[in-house]
Amino acid sequence: MYAIKEGFKTINGEYVQTFQRDVRGIETVLTVEAGTTGYTGGCSREGGSRTYLNLQCPTGDFYFKPVKDEKGKRIGFTIACCGDDGLDAFMKAITFVRDALNDQCLEIDD
Repeated sequence: MYAIKEGFKTINGEYVQTFQRDVRGIETVLTVEAGTTGYTGGCSREGGSRTYLNLQCPTGDFYFKPVKDEKGKRIGFTIACCGDDGLDAFMKAITFVRDALNDQCLEIDD
């Protein structure tokens, strides 16, 4: 795993190992952290997996906004970025997330 830092988060009482790194561009820095317990065969909080993702932009032109339904409940989020550097950093960040989660799932399934 090419992470800078390993850590743990607790999600609904379950420990999730996370991996974090900075993705650096010319004018953009994204800090991305992700982890999962892997597939557990369940589809709910009671028996399902736990997965964590955190994306922060200390430097760069990014916009983050929660998406809410008609009742005001948060149901998602929007991310927008500007410039080629932002696009490149975002692609590297989501690739890191995919690889980190995939690696954890493969380790658990073996």
